[in-house]
Amino acid sequence: MADTRKAAEVNLRNAFETTLSGALGATDTTLNLTSTTGLTSPTYLVIDPDSSSSREYVFIDGTINSTSAATSTVDNRYLTGSAAGSGLSHASGTKVRVSPMAQMFEDIWDAVGKVVDSVYANSTAGEVVFNVAAAAVDQTADEIFIRDANDSNKVKRESISDFLSAIDGAGLTVASSQLKVDINGTGSGTVAGGDEILFGDIDDSNNLKKTTAQDIANLAGGVSLGLVLALS
Repeated sequence: MADTRKAAEVNLRNAFETTLSGALGATDTTLNLTSTTGLTSPTYLVIDPDSSSSREYVFIDGTINSTSAATSTVDNRYLTGSAAGSGLSHASGTKVRVSPMAQMFEDIWDAVGKVVDSVYANSTAGEVVFNVAAAAVDQTADEIFIRDANDSNKVKRESISDFLSAIDGAGLTVASSQLKVDINGTGSGTVAGGDEILFGDIDDSNNLKKTTAQDIANLAGGVSLGLVLALS
């Protein structure tokens, strides 16, 4: 089992220091503490912080009560920077402290990296990349981000339905959160031979193509466009 750290906020407390109220074995997952005042899970603790031979960094993601703090797995112990990768035991009375740790900043940058390229070596470092999971669009409920030019380019959110309604120009309408052709929203006109018409090309997977009104008339056996229109 891997550690349970996430790209998420952890709770810190300035100047927190206490001691173990009982011995901590090499595979124990509950730290018995003299005091936990101000501690909130999840958080990071350093056991024996001033000893290079027994210092241990621990991620606390379980319950913290008045006498103990728990981690859900031994894999949350022996984090990078610890004096050893396993096998450390600590006696009762050993100092326990909240201190700035590399892992805290790694968690922050992992979260930032979901939106911004945070890899220094990349040519796109600092650029918005939205490195998030893909999902199917629910156009009736989902929202999109916009840069609001009318409010100092602040990032805002807008429903897909409202966005579609804002761009449905002449000949288009929005129904069930989808753009649809609306011929009633266009003006009237007289068809000429050079006018173009959209059609679904059955010989090309029904992809939309265009042709002229005269070509349609020619398909009717070469009769005049006027006669085709009159018959229709």
